[in-house]
Amino acid sequence: MKSGIMVLAALLMAVAVGCSTPSTKVKQLNLGMTPQDVIDEIGEPYTIRAAKVYEDGQSMQVWEYRSSVSINPKTYWVFFENEKLVQWGQPGDFAGQSGESVPVAEYKAVKDTR
Repeated sequence: MKSGIMVLAALLMAVAVGCSTPSTKVKQLNLGMTPQDVIDEIGEPYTIRAAKVYEDGQSMQVWEYRSSVSINPKTYWVFFENEKLVQWGQPGDFAGQSGESVPVAEYKAVKDTR
């Protein structure tokens, strides 16, 4: 009986962890947050999808978050310019496309990359 209760408790904890995936945590993001602020709110990214430092010293990064425990897993991208959060959402949200194969090039930086 005791082991059944422990198994049930473990399942409930797994569901609770699944409910706190990036898909629910992105609601806590605010424009202008630093990368550390984002990590503090929603955790470490799954990967850094892209990064660039321009000739004028400005920079951009694209972080990717994936929900790991979910019936319908989702991917979220978080965009930083000069260490400030400027945009976030699912791939395709920015270009009106959908699907996992959307290239990072859809990000429209206002910088010349000569």
